[in-house]
Amino acid sequence: MHNRLVGAAPAKVNLVLEVTELRADGYHEIDTILQTLELADEVTLEFGAQAGIRVGGPFASGTPADASNLAWRAAELLAARCDARLDDLAISLNKRIPPAGGLGGGASDAATVLRLLGQYWGASDDLLREVATIVGSDPVFFVSGGGTARAQGRGEILTPLADIPRQNVVLFVPNSTIDGKTARMFAALDRFPFDAGGVAAAFARGDGGRVSAAEVYNGFERVAFDLFPGLAGIWESVEQRCGEPIHLAGAGPTLFWIGASDSAAAGVAAAASGQKSTVLQTTTRGRG
Repeated sequence: MHNRLVGAAPAKVNLVLEVTELRADGYHEIDTILQTLELADEVTLEFGAQAGIRVGGPFASGTPADASNLAWRAAELLAARCDARLDDLAISLNKRIPPAGGLGGGASDAATVLRLLGQYWGASDDLLREVATIVGSDPVFFVSGGGTARAQGRGEILTPLADIPRQNVVLFVPNSTIDGKTARMFAALDRFPFDAGGVAAAFARGDGGRVSAAEVYNGFERVAFDLFPGLAGIWESVEQRCGEPIHLAGAGPTLFWIGASDSAAAGVAAAASGQKSTVLQTTTRGRG
């Protein structure tokens, strides 16, 4: 009998994403408001099984099924610190989050693996956060429980905020992306003045109420049209049809709308009819 653990790995959007400077270490200083979604991958760990990582589900294509996957990398790092073995660990990912879309699916999978292995091996929360920081920036947010949070530095300095009320989110996932997306987006931003800052700070001081699409800010939007072929056409067409602003999710190319009304969400989703994108409807998800 295999020991089996299962967990959800939620997607995220950035309600605010400011890029304020290029640091001496080559990373960029960011100030962002992160928000988890109900849309989630399912992560299954089996102990006593044939070791390796397996990927399935509607968005399996484009997700690595080898040691380069962040989920496996996270398991390796934690195993080394816990003096544990991976030769009988199987990780299965049911991918419901589109990969490489700016929704944090890979980072969330890695964080869920850390949480599940932490339970099994008795790792402390501090150790899980330490390993998450090595894996990347977004895993720290996910391993800390998600919800609504402010992230600074390169994304590893996390301040949990009061969860916003549940809201509808509509995602528009283009049918293609670009190689080396995140690095190319940051490089493109380097040619322009960086964000002055203050938007994420103002959000963090707010009352935690509902967020309208008009309040969302993403500094990557100034370069996204130039880098993602066809994205401008999808963006402009959907906004014109629905009469509501939509925004870039993370480093893209996924676009999203957020609002309170179920009927408005349905109308916004319908506005993408005929576009070269997949439409997914979900809601925000609180911490935990």
